Amino acid sequence: MSHNASVRGAALTGFRALCRSYGLDSTAILREAGLPVRAEDEPDRRIPVAPVNLALERAAELSGAEDFGLRLAELRGFSNLGPVTVLARDEPDMRSALDIFIAYLPLHNEALDVRLSLDADVAILSCSIAAPGAKTQALDVAVAMLHRILRQLLGGAWEPQMICLERLAPVRAQHFQRVFGRRVQFVQDFSGIVFDPADLARPNLLADVTLRQYTAGLRESLKAQRGEPLATSVRRLLYAMLSNRRCTAPFVAQQLGMSRRTLDRRLAGEGTSFLALLDEVRRDIARGQIEGSKRSMAQIADMTGFSSPAAFSTWFAARFHMSPRQWRTRAQTEAGMNAWASAG
Repeated sequence: MSHNASVRGAALTGFRALCRSYGLDSTAILREAGLPVRAEDEPDRRIPVAPVNLALERAAELSGAEDFGLRLAELRGFSNLGPVTVLARDEPDMRSALDIFIAYLPLHNEALDVRLSLDADVAILSCSIAAPGAKTQALDVAVAMLHRILRQLLGGAWEPQMICLERLAPVRAQHFQRVFGRRVQFVQDFSGIVFDPADLARPNLLADVTLRQYTAGLRESLKAQRGEPLATSVRRLLYAMLSNRRCTAPFVAQQLGMSRRTLDRRLAGEGTSFLALLDEVRRDIARGQIEGSKRSMAQIADMTGFSSPAAFSTWFAARFHMSPRQWRTRAQTEAGMNAWASAG
């Protein structure tokens, strides 16, 4: 991710009013961060992510409000995400809505990475921000945004199993508990939301089926406006949807508002193909999970879209010339040797 990643000006929605409530001069803070002082009034204007994060941190420092980002998030709804809202809002179920939301989130914030991972008994929406500098407040905003979106899609009675935040516990955690409930935990390994995987099959309460026919064309036109290579769009969809086992070339083409033939032709023009991109994404996910997680081979097979662990093992051995278990053993051995060498 480039340090020049941008976000829509909507990322500052409510900043001026919240600063005023604490007696702060928002104009001075934005200027200090190197941001246009009227960015909040131009929600679709692209501004750099790192200065936005800096402005949030500075406002939290000056106000003494450790929950500044959380309070800022409360001033917004799903609609604050602009085109991403339109694309995801009318998907029929929770899983489909989240898949589209994750795949097209860069239209709102290029540095915010949201991942959905499934385990035997939990689903996890984790988020990270690929930008330099402190980002405690920005991560609070991101998790609160995800929490509000889930409650809008599933209804106000919905509750997560846990809210995880990497940040240090605030001196006063009452506001975090009021927003997230008593299940909020600080100093965690990731920032995100843990919930029941059964929720993914629940219907999207915001969906209007009559509007879905318009979104495919909108997806393609938005990508064209950004000038993003088609291969990049396909990769993003594969990362978001691969574990569904429905992420076929026709399905991806439909999501991008084009025919399968057009998808093949345009990818060929970029020197690649759907199958090559599928293999690339599977390699990346498989290696990352085998080396960096304790998930079983059955779980990793599911994450990479295979119908069985045997099919996954066969594919993996053909690509890496050893079984997934052999690869994990080698990675663990190398990690142990590196740790021993560092300690010495």
